[in-house]
Amino acid sequence: MRTKVMVLVVGVVLAAAGQTVQTLDPGGIQPVYLLASDLNRDGFPDLAVALHSSNSVAVFENTRTPCGVFDGAVQWKLEDSPVALAAGFFLNSVCPTAPQCFHYTSVFPNIVAVTQYQPGLVRFSPLEPKEPFLKLVPGGPIGVAVLPFTTLTHLVVADFDKDGATDVAVLDGISMKIGIYLGARAALYSPIPAQGSTAKPPDRLINLEGEQAYFLGAADFDRDGTLDLVVSVDGNLVFYPGTEGVPTKVKLGKKLVSFALADFNRDGYVDIAVVDPEFGALTVVFNRGCWQFERGPRLKFDGQPVAVVTGDFDRNGLVDLAVAEKEANRVSFVINELANLWEIKRPDPCTHTVPSPEKVDYVGFKVVQVVEVGKNPVALVAEDFDMNRILDVAVAIFGENKVQLIYNPCLCPDCTGKIPCSSPPPTLRGEGLSSPGAAETPKLEAASQPEGSPSPVFVGHEVHPLPLPVENPSAIALGDLNGDGLADLVVADPQGSLYLYKGQGDGSFAGQGDLRWGLQADKLVIADFDGNGLGDILAVNWRTRDTTIFYFKGAFSLGPARFFSAPPLAKDVWAFQLNDSKGWEIVWLTGEKPLVWSVSPQGGFVELAQVPSFLSSLKPLLSPLSSYVEVGPKTVALAHYSANPGEIFLTQGDKKLVEIRSGTALKAIAAGDINADGIPDLLGLEEGGRVRVWLVGKEAS
Repeated sequence: MRTKVMVLVVGVVLAAAGQTVQTLDPGGIQPVYLLASDLNRDGFPDLAVALHSSNSVAVFENTRTPCGVFDGAVQWKLEDSPVALAAGFFLNSVCPTAPQCFHYTSVFPNIVAVTQYQPGLVRFSPLEPKEPFLKLVPGGPIGVAVLPFTTLTHLVVADFDKDGATDVAVLDGISMKIGIYLGARAALYSPIPAQGSTAKPPDRLINLEGEQAYFLGAADFDRDGTLDLVVSVDGNLVFYPGTEGVPTKVKLGKKLVSFALADFNRDGYVDIAVVDPEFGALTVVFNRGCWQFERGPRLKFDGQPVAVVTGDFDRNGLVDLAVAEKEANRVSFVINELANLWEIKRPDPCTHTVPSPEKVDYVGFKVVQVVEVGKNPVALVAEDFDMNRILDVAVAIFGENKVQLIYNPCLCPDCTGKIPCSSPPPTLRGEGLSSPGAAETPKLEAASQPEGSPSPVFVGHEVHPLPLPVENPSAIALGDLNGDGLADLVVADPQGSLYLYKGQGDGSFAGQGDLRWGLQADKLVIADFDGNGLGDILAVNWRTRDTTIFYFKGAFSLGPARFFSAPPLAKDVWAFQLNDSKGWEIVWLTGEKPLVWSVSPQGGFVELAQVPSFLSSLKPLLSPLSSYVEVGPKTVALAHYSANPGEIFLTQGDKKLVEIRSGTALKAIAAGDINADGIPDLLGLEEGGRVRVWLVGKEAS
């Protein structure tokens, strides 16, 4: 059962509810390329579309509205047909008259386009040339000066000569040339004039060998600090060290029309994913260092794959892929997952760049989500358009002259179709109850004690059982996520999703959404690690040692996540507030001396040299039927469940705080202050999936 996706807030309230699709009309014919960039620097990414047969670029401003962040487009007319777009910051020389070179063309990202027939290289900013420079306005026509090429098919914007000025590399796929236009920081010189085109020949020229070239990219493949070029020629990838070195060729297929660059296995080297419509495949190529490349996984795509983009769609810290298949009218999401963990054998051949041996993640790729789109998708771009910390994908629909936005494409493995933004969140309440209150909750007295044994300090009052709409939960946790003093509930499922429920204070919980981690959470801890007054979620997978802290920046509003590995000796993890800092510390229990990590303001970790004495006696709890809970400054209680005779105990040293008969078998327990009375309450998860809640409170008579 799906819950409403969490409302995420960045500046304004944006609601996202599962996977949704928005269709945009760019107002022109034959969309062939997409660009995502924050063109007016308001913190929200905008979208530009190259409209080939309309001789224009359509620009959509991000309106920051729930579930449909784009409205109508503004048109920038060109004197030739655009085929590819890029964005960058450019220097301007002395400004003669406004608005041709207003300073906004330097301090805001500019759109750069290459055109097919003249061919030409154009640069413009779509902003209104007056303060506050936030409004996107139509413009043009921009003249296109003819350059000494047969055609231009692709481009890259980057600083190739490391002088601090933006340069532009263009690809002529027919005459088989790469031209590089250099900017100059010292002279405040841009390779393309503002709101215009360049008429000069390139500063550098690279001649290619082969029949046809399709796609151009730039990255520091050898990690020497200088950008290199890669170009797809026929069925090969050809690498040029430092744009001028001896090329390296890698044969992969028949017609490599598009590729994407990212470090897929987290070894520090940029890898490549390439699509080949004639071979019908997506191929991942691993960069092994020193210009050695190794073909990795190859996945069959028989629907004519023509575009590929990268992004961490399932938010597990590994870069994933999205592939557009032109003839099949679909976008497939290929998830990158860890495999053969700890099998580290390969030394780094480039010993001058990193210490040897180099540690590498072994990864595998699989298609987990296929989204049907309009006719003939030809281009993709990935960006968090609705600013909910989940990547979205824009698709250029060539056959229908449309653009489609797929929001939250891999939010869960079973998302299919459109889920309305207005769907209400479910609420976990007692079976048959609309609003359980104190008068309706039966009192569950402390169990009878043998003569002479101490009586419990508190008693538990059980609210009616709650039906949990999550199958086979792998972990549960209680903690205050939104800072209202009431414990909220987080439930993990084996498929890698975390479900969030807001505590109502009476033992019921209202669904707030879910997070997609991608790994099964074996342990969950809720604590305010960054000291902003809001609880954060720490999730651990003990098999892989992968650990993530999901930071919250507002009431159920997700901030950036931090991915890292659990210490090798750690067997359990908890959180306690150990000093005067606002944030809580992470306590890794090893069975010997605990490891205590304090979270720095920059998000890093500092291990405390001295471990507080009250932590030294804490041992790892290897069963989900036991839980530590902080009941006061430097005071820890233990909640644990005993199957015989079926009771939950909350103890502090030799003092028994509460003893409750559950009556049915439990598979996990959690402790937290559900009703904000300062006393930890107890929650139990039954084998069948029901949640039992006991509010612990008044003193026993």
